[in-house]
Amino acid sequence: MSDDPVNLSGCCLCGSIRYEGRAEIVRAVNCHCLDCQQATGGAFASLVFVEKDALAIDGETATFEHSSDRGSTMIKHFCPTCGSPLFSENSTRVGMIGIRVGTLNDTSVFSPTANIFCDSAMPATAMDPSLERHNRMG
Repeated sequence: MSDDPVNLSGCCLCGSIRYEGRAEIVRAVNCHCLDCQQATGGAFASLVFVEKDALAIDGETATFEHSSDRGSTMIKHFCPTCGSPLFSENSTRVGMIGIRVGTLNDTSVFSPTANIFCDSAMPATAMDPSLERHNRMG
């Protein structure tokens, strides 16, 4: 990823939760794990990972905690009003937060480098052949 910080801002569907910051995107991926499929109701989740402290969040998210297939604690943040999934945290990546790309005001900052958890991808999901493919986090 680029070492250049980018401006990030976005919100949930109803606008109750807003966020903004300037941060380096540490990782950008399409995640095909079953948890992301269930949490989003879609074929995969597109995420950009940044340092959590770089993001100012206005409004209080609701959260759901669960264990990953590797035993780490996952925290999903969503809007308590409209239910939009917004952020993800993983206990093995302290200080990092994943932003759901669909909530960004400017999605052009998303340039994925990989598809991860491809072993659980839905069979009809098209994947860019130029991106790395990993059956786990990668």
